[in-house]
Order: sequence, then C-alpha cells, then structure tokens
Amino acid sequence: MAKPWKIVDLNPNESLRHSVSKIALTRFQETFSYESGTIKGEDPEALHDMRVSARRLRAVIQIFRICFPRKKYKKYDARLQAFIRSLGAVRENDVFLASLISYKKTLDQRDHKVIDLLIAREMTARVFHRRNLLRELKLHRKAKYSESFAAFLKNSR
Repeated sequence: MAKPWKIVDLNPNESLRHSVSKIALTRFQETFSYESGTIKGEDPEALHDMRVSARRLRAVIQIFRICFPRKKYKKYDARLQAFIRSLGAVRENDVFLASLISYKKTLDQRDHKVIDLLIAREMTARVFHRRNLLRELKLHRKAKYSESFAAFLKNSR
C-alpha cells in the first residue's frame, strides 16, 4: 500500500477552509496519480493504491464537509463514493482470485477442477467489474470530472 503524500506548505496560521483545501487537493492528486496504472490493469497494486487514496480523499471531505457548499458537496461525494465502489469491486475480485490460486496449490491434483471453476467464475466477474470501472473512468474524463472536482476543492478556500 502506498504511503499518503505529504501535504506541502500546510500552515497552522491559515484558515481551516484553506488548509482543508490543500489537504483535499493533495489527496485528489494522489488518487488520480494511479489512474494510468489502473487503466492498464497490469498491476493490481496500482488499483489498490488508487482505491486507498480515494478513500483518504473521501474521509477528508467528509470530516470537513462544513467547509464545502452543501449542494456541491453532496454531488461530489456521491460521485466519489460510486467511484470507490467501482474500485472496490475489482479489488475484491483480485484478492479473492489470489486466495483461490494460493489455496489451489495446497490441494491434491484431483481437487483442482473445482477450484479452477471458481477461478474461472471470479475471472469473469472481474472482467465485468473492471469494464464498469473503466466506463466510470471514461465518463470522468469525458465530463472533465477531475478539473471540476479540483475546482470545487480550490473554491472552498
């Protein structure tokens, strides 16, 4: 799991809104720094790091929701929550597949067929969930969600 990025130039003399904005923007940039690795899908850790970072971001905006306009907060929080769910669905498949593959190594050859069927089923489910995640990321790019969300965080200052 990736360590959280440091918050640069955090000043205790600044207003709460300004500090929260800096923290949230850093978490936002951290989250989307894993986007290309997540899209490639070659390394499950990129997806995991993106999910963890997105959850950190959501925690910040939830804890300090008073710093954001209510209507816009609800809109962005709902979209972020849906995005985290999409990441989670793929991650859960990755973890379960790794467990099945590891478990299969402990079994006799005659028991492999059952595990192979479970692995095939989970791989199919992963393809489905990954397709949904990629669709979600494509919609984010098309709607310029990143720019919009970043502006929302900056304007809370």
